[in-house]
Amino acid sequence: MVEYRGLDGIPEDVDPYFGIAKLDEQLKGIPSKKIVLISASPSVGNEVFGYQIIHKNIISNVKVLVFLNRTSPQSYLTEMKEYDFPSNDNMVIIDAYSGITGIKSDETDHIKVISNPYDREEVKSKILSELKNGYGLLVMDSLSLLADFFDFQYVNSLIKEIQKISEEKDAAAVLLFTDWGYDKDNVDKIISEVNSVIEVKGIEKRVIFGQYFAVLNCDWVKANDGFSSVLFKSMKPGGIKVYFPKILVTGPTDAGKSSFIHSASHNAVSVDKLGGTIALDHGSVDFEGYKADLFGTPGQERFDPLLKMLGGEAIGVFLVIDSTKPEQFPRAIEMLRKTETYGLPVVVIANKADLKGALKKEEIRAKLHLDSAMALIQTFAEDLSKVDPNEPTKLKDEGVHEALSVLFKQLT
Repeated sequence: MVEYRGLDGIPEDVDPYFGIAKLDEQLKGIPSKKIVLISASPSVGNEVFGYQIIHKNIISNVKVLVFLNRTSPQSYLTEMKEYDFPSNDNMVIIDAYSGITGIKSDETDHIKVISNPYDREEVKSKILSELKNGYGLLVMDSLSLLADFFDFQYVNSLIKEIQKISEEKDAAAVLLFTDWGYDKDNVDKIISEVNSVIEVKGIEKRVIFGQYFAVLNCDWVKANDGFSSVLFKSMKPGGIKVYFPKILVTGPTDAGKSSFIHSASHNAVSVDKLGGTIALDHGSVDFEGYKADLFGTPGQERFDPLLKMLGGEAIGVFLVIDSTKPEQFPRAIEMLRKTETYGLPVVVIANKADLKGALKKEEIRAKLHLDSAMALIQTFAEDLSKVDPNEPTKLKDEGVHEALSVLFKQLT
């Protein structure tokens, strides 16, 4: 069994699993004998989901069988490497593509060749006979091309046969499907044959400006309030990352906004400096399968007219305060109000908690009049002897990571 740790930090033994943040948290992996359909709109590809699922399992010693009719095995493996997902001996490909192009493909231990991909019986026989050889997971790329080659009746029949063998051999399957405007009844019949459906779509308004995935149904997990839609980015390298396009970091002057952004980010920059004081910061966070862009606000009152603009389109907020300066707390609350981020998840960062005179968490809660449900996280300097008043201070990972985990969990 492989171990997956989500934002809760609680290990889950799942075999196989998605290797994609939030999918494994919501569905707890892919149990054996289950079939998952990843259905994409034509505007958004789902092939990266396949690459990532394959890679995360083969490196965990799950034997994966890949049915491939979309591209050549060589191109497929090259594409996986571009996302930093190299193959290994646990991956075997059924090549149903080379025969379409007339390119000769030699069978090896890791590439099984379908000589005539137009022969529906040979295709089915090859998939089913190979699946019986002890694989933990089957990934089909792509199911929609099979429907185009043959028909939906053939595809439904194949899914039923895969289900039977999966039950016999304790295997699971992931089917990649693109809905090219097929008849709804045909698509619904496929959906009725699988155990879970994950939808992958773009947020469109003239152009695509975002992508999301959502679990439409799953018969092995009880979702009390349904499953949430999750924004994502496909990155090279890195693959699928749950994505938060704008998180605001606000708070009074010298509270530690820059320190938090620079400590949380791998490429933080100070956009501007005015009189030696950093006015704006930006950083990109890559943490536990999640990616976020952090935008810091200036703390000086003369920049307050910018706060509403900077708060626009934010989906979450970090409010940073100086634990040693309770006299600044009213200013912090006023800045939060002026960002006009009402109703968004907020995590309060009590910075400088390791300095003399720093208030305790319960004292800060009382002075800020914080609701008990609002998260308050303390952060500490990594090394007080290296603190430079003219540079962002490096904060200890423990507090920074806790703050990120708490807000990301609220956002999803």
